[in-house]
Amino acid sequence: MNLPLVIAEMGRMAGQPGILGCALVDAATGLVWHASAGTPGTGRAWEAAVDHWRLHDRQKLHFAGLGTLAAAVMYHANGVLAVFPCSSEPDLLLVAHGRHRGVDWLAWRCMVRTLGRLLNPRGQGLVRSRYSSTAPEIRK
Repeated sequence: MNLPLVIAEMGRMAGQPGILGCALVDAATGLVWHASAGTPGTGRAWEAAVDHWRLHDRQKLHFAGLGTLAAAVMYHANGVLAVFPCSSEPDLLLVAHGRHRGVDWLAWRCMVRTLGRLLNPRGQGLVRSRYSSTAPEIRK
């Protein structure tokens, strides 16, 4: 993994119209690897948003007819939180905080795939999240 490229890509993503910030979060632990931009208080929101992903994983048999989860989106009064699978090795999710309007979520999903390829250059970019028992290690 090329950490400077990952950080640069996340900065570019955080600068997209309507995006207030984003964070790369460990799917199993909620540990924030890196956050770009964001509003005051979003640090804990990054970690907590992963629980929405975990809830779906626990209940996935009930949603099987809908196919693989591509994103978990929470529409709050003051913005949108969206959680996307980003990498399976290591198992990371990308959490985005955006405005109600003005975000091109389809383009954002393509950017998440690009970020996934930077995280795992062996070609396992965007994959269905599965949980690991240990926190990943960042190497520079």
